[in-house]
Amino acid sequence: MSFYDAWADVYDLFHGNIKIDIPFYLENAQQKGSPILEIACGTGRVLIPLAEAGYEVWGIDSSPAMLAKAQEKISNLPEDVRKRIHLVQADMRNFHLDIRFPLVLIPFRSFLHLLTVEDQIQTLKNIKEHLEDDGILIIDLFAPSHNYLAQDRRQVINKIINPENRHIIFRTDITRYDHTNQLIDEDSLLEEYDEKGNLIRSFHLSLKLRYIFRYEMEHLLKLSGFKLEILYGTFDRKPYDYKSGEMIFIMGKI
Repeated sequence: MSFYDAWADVYDLFHGNIKIDIPFYLENAQQKGSPILEIACGTGRVLIPLAEAGYEVWGIDSSPAMLAKAQEKISNLPEDVRKRIHLVQADMRNFHLDIRFPLVLIPFRSFLHLLTVEDQIQTLKNIKEHLEDDGILIIDLFAPSHNYLAQDRRQVINKIINPENRHIIFRTDITRYDHTNQLIDEDSLLEEYDEKGNLIRSFHLSLKLRYIFRYEMEHLLKLSGFKLEILYGTFDRKPYDYKSGEMIFIMGKI
């Protein structure tokens, strides 16, 4: 079972309310039109608002459990919105759709799940084959922080209350950095307690990411047949600034 298959039933509790990037993607959708492809669409956090705004959206994800959660939410939408959404279980490295898209998105750092240069280039070249000649690809990454990279290990504890049953979930993340290979290993312990303080369940999850630096990414794009059009540092389109923490790449075909 993958990290996200195990994580699917609590993912929205921790990330579902993130909306800071939604207006940005809607603005780009308005400029480029339909159909839109979202890669690593997860439970539909970005995909559903795009469909609600009137765009036809294709979402691919490798996790059947995440797609099942997305489908649950989609089933509660009006019929006209449901008809604009297409979900496909597929790997970003080698998916194939008989469609070309004017807009392709990889939001919320999902490109970092690719752990080798070979996988990164294979994915970018595959996306290029699905992109219209004047289409754009948008990839959002975090800018690796020297404050974090200076550490070999850090621990963060988050607490959240499930609004459906008032259960409390504690999430303890222990993150280790392999700077030789630019890898982040994150081990998470989730503990769920009922309203009386009884432990209902606990489980461990492990996640691995490969962090990427700005010019490394620009080099990957050139090797894969893309040209960088602009790099933003925030979703309100401020220029890239390392301190902003975001690297939002907008690119087109060479």
